[in-house]
Amino acid sequence: MSDRSPRPRGRPKDNAKREAIIEAARRLLLSRGPDVTTEEISAEAGVAKATLYANFSDKDVLIEAVIRRESDRTITDQEFEESQSKSVETALVEFGKRYVSFINQRDLLGWDRLIALAAARDPGLPRRFFAAGPGRGQEMLTSMIDAAMQKGDLKRSDAAVAADDLVGLWMGFVNLEIKLGVREPLTPTEIEARVRRGVANFMAIHSRSRRTSLSKQAPHV
Repeated sequence: MSDRSPRPRGRPKDNAKREAIIEAARRLLLSRGPDVTTEEISAEAGVAKATLYANFSDKDVLIEAVIRRESDRTITDQEFEESQSKSVETALVEFGKRYVSFINQRDLLGWDRLIALAAARDPGLPRRFFAAGPGRGQEMLTSMIDAAMQKGDLKRSDAAVAADDLVGLWMGFVNLEIKLGVREPLTPTEIEARVRRGVANFMAIHSRSRRTSLSKQAPHV
């Protein structure tokens, strides 16, 4: 799946072209799977193949870049740094709204198919792709919760397990229902209600104080 070619040197990268390549790769990968070639991606992006390889050494690296950009829709590195100065409840609600909004997309089914097909060709690729996307978000959420435990805002426990529990509170069966098409994607109002209720329930278990700003839970959605 590597579809490798020599990488040109010396020419500065054009961020607009890089973004065009990533967007074209996303469209084609989700619609056609990992068999799409770099020639087809560069044509879709309207750039020369040499430009593609000036930015990405091979197709696997390009796919990782696409997945990383998807991950940034949940939280960017800058937003993660800024969350350190916010209350744990505020930080978790903001992260949760972005996370659930991302998971709420029906086209994520395309990623499931893509990763399954990629795994059949190279069993190591799913781990790389997970690290670039979902794994990054998982680590950030775990880090946020661990930092709150270190500061004494949350009771000490396994931060990774707590993060997993929180994501379960946010999504429940809804993620599967949306993927299978048995219900419509959540509206922004429903997303906020689910996230706030999930954080309120999480804080009721893990907070060191009895009352939180989210003690009045949102209605069930």
